[in-house]
Amino acid sequence: MLRSFALFKRLPQLVWRPKKDEQILSLEIQNQYADFKADFEILEKKLMPYFRDFDNEALRAQNQFRRQQVIMIVGGVIAATLGAIQAALTDESWPGLAEAVLTAWLTMVAFFVRELGAQKKYFSHRLKAETLRGEYFQFLGRLGDYASDADREANLIRRIADIESEEN
Repeated sequence: MLRSFALFKRLPQLVWRPKKDEQILSLEIQNQYADFKADFEILEKKLMPYFRDFDNEALRAQNQFRRQQVIMIVGGVIAATLGAIQAALTDESWPGLAEAVLTAWLTMVAFFVRELGAQKKYFSHRLKAETLRGEYFQFLGRLGDYASDADREANLIRRIADIESEEN
């Protein structure tokens, strides 16, 4: 029910599951263009496994980053609430102790958020997946390095290796 609201559509999943057999162009669309059947087969064998890997890694890192941010936000709200309770109950010490423990834990979480670099991993893998998406359409359109039938597939393989090895 929460996901029906626009605000909550991008909440992270507690347990992330990769997408299976994702296509850049759906199989229905591919079947409408019989002239491109050989090209779709080459792309499925050579390019799509890399695209799926980069896309899934990007989605995993994005989910991890969002989950970390939700933990930090909820933890901050709880810590502030405990601080308000401590201020209201001057003769009770438990809210202050709980707040101290929670903020120490949030400090550790913030350190791990920075060290794990989920957002940077997301950007890197997303860039590679989207670059491969561009190569997919250039290959289909026989543009640039893919204009010559003689070395189209070799150029595709070389380009995929270049994209895979790029450091971002």
